[in-house]
Amino acid sequence: MAGSLDSRKVREWQRRMARFQEARQSVAEFCRQEGVSAPSFYQWRKRLAQRPRPAEEAAGFRAVRLVSSAGVAVQLPGGTQLHVPTSDRRVLRVVIDTLARADARRAGGGPC
Repeated sequence: MAGSLDSRKVREWQRRMARFQEARQSVAEFCRQEGVSAPSFYQWRKRLAQRPRPAEEAAGFRAVRLVSSAGVAVQLPGGTQLHVPTSDRRVLRVVIDTLARADARRAGGGPC
């Protein structure tokens, strides 16, 4: 299909852009480290910014899948997986509070 983007390549560049956000490097340094050209970086950044996104994703929400009644599993876009037992409310509360603080810092809101 003309003009469509290979979903594997899209995911690869989405992960790359996420790494760039965390890298605190110039585009040139980052591209050199990643082995990609700066023009490709800018082209993909523009493409990804123009892609329509589901409303939940645009609002910062991600799909959550309950694995079992014994716990909650979260898989982050970068591949990190987190399994939290729901049987221990204290642990669950600590995880939720920690994620909320990290999200607020990432969004520029500083510590909660």
